[in-house]
Amino acid sequence: MSDTGAGAPFRLITIPFSHYCEKARWALDRAGVPYREDAYLPLAHALPSLRAGGRRSVPVLVTRAGVLGDSTDILRYADAFVPSEHALFSGEPDARRAEIEALEERFDRELGPATRRVAYFHLLPDEDIAFTVMGGSFRSLEGAGVAPPFWFGRGAFRAYFPVARVVIRRALRIDAAGAERSRGKVRAVFDAVNERLRDGRPFLVGDRFSAADLAFAALAAPLLAPERHPVPFPPPGELPAGLRGLIEALREEPAGAFVQRLYREQRHLKVGHRAGG
Repeated sequence: MSDTGAGAPFRLITIPFSHYCEKARWALDRAGVPYREDAYLPLAHALPSLRAGGRRSVPVLVTRAGVLGDSTDILRYADAFVPSEHALFSGEPDARRAEIEALEERFDRELGPATRRVAYFHLLPDEDIAFTVMGGSFRSLEGAGVAPPFWFGRGAFRAYFPVARVVIRRALRIDAAGAERSRGKVRAVFDAVNERLRDGRPFLVGDRFSAADLAFAALAAPLLAPERHPVPFPPPGELPAGLRGLIEALREEPAGAFVQRLYREQRHLKVGHRAGG
């Protein structure tokens, strides 16, 4: 994680285990952009986000030039800090750039909400597992100077969690029928990516890493628990049986292996830094 503490010129407001926040974090880390991460629980993030000039959702990136409240906008902003040959969107012929943009948008619109709903559906019923996931995500950031939230202790979490669980379920429409529809959307996206990878290509578009690759890997991560993710997942054996089975099955597919490879080879790769906004 790129973090220079209180003096960092950028501030990234997150829910640390959010896959949309990971998408933004990855782009900033890759570009070498120094930022301070302000991490919050779900629900507790809304007021800081609004106060910063964003919406009720995260990630929100506060920059010298203004506020960005969408993960795709943050990816585009990060491109200003890297050489054009390493940009996530630009530096490509028009047709290839359009393909990258279309894939990134599909993953953002379909895969992201679907993986979130499926993961929450399995995690929310069990307070102990939820604490392991949420608490572990903050512990992983402590070394980077991110202070634990007020609920970091087990007792405070027990008071917070029942209310948060009800609100999250209602806000995200998390129930058995919704989870089943979302699994269908995950299946459709994975099938499309499996087909795209059938010819042995190293990346989804062209011969280099792009926004399409980053978005797919980050937004699929909750259902793959890849190694080298900066916010570690619990071992699959500690997860609910339904979620563990899904992770194990998806890891065996070409798209799942692709995500694991990207986390090994690309997640902590920096491509240089140049002056930008």
